[in-house]
Amino acid sequence: MPLVGGGGAPNVSGGANPAGTGSGLNYVGNHVYAISGSIAADNNNTTLLDFTTGGSSYIVAELQIGSDTGSGDDYIYSVEFNGEVIMTTYAQRIDQGFPDYGFPFKFIIPAETRVTIKADNQSTSTGRSTYAAIMGRVYA
Repeated sequence: MPLVGGGGAPNVSGGANPAGTGSGLNYVGNHVYAISGSIAADNNNTTLLDFTTGGSSYIVAELQIGSDTGSGDDYIYSVEFNGEVIMTTYAQRIDQGFPDYGFPFKFIIPAETRVTIKADNQSTSTGRSTYAAIMGRVYA
């Protein structure tokens, strides 16, 4: 089986949670996705997604992040592979969208890699809603 997501073996008919949100990776055929849903992020590193790929396959992926808060908060988002930060971005005034931040971010996820997406709200210690979504294609 090429992928493992969210703590269990994948289901070839659609993944562990094919229509919903969660921190794990789901796949349908050669495609994968993970959608965190709305998560309250405060001024600590809050995990939005956390999954591990398996087997000998790699994934060409895109990451989209955002918020449904109108607060004007600033966030730092990070992507980690096996505990190593591979990318961070600072998003100012998240209530105004992401005009020039390079979204979606594109990267390759190697086989047998733990992927963690985190958000840190720089504006407040009160948790405000944010989300992350990854979608991609699996290659053998």
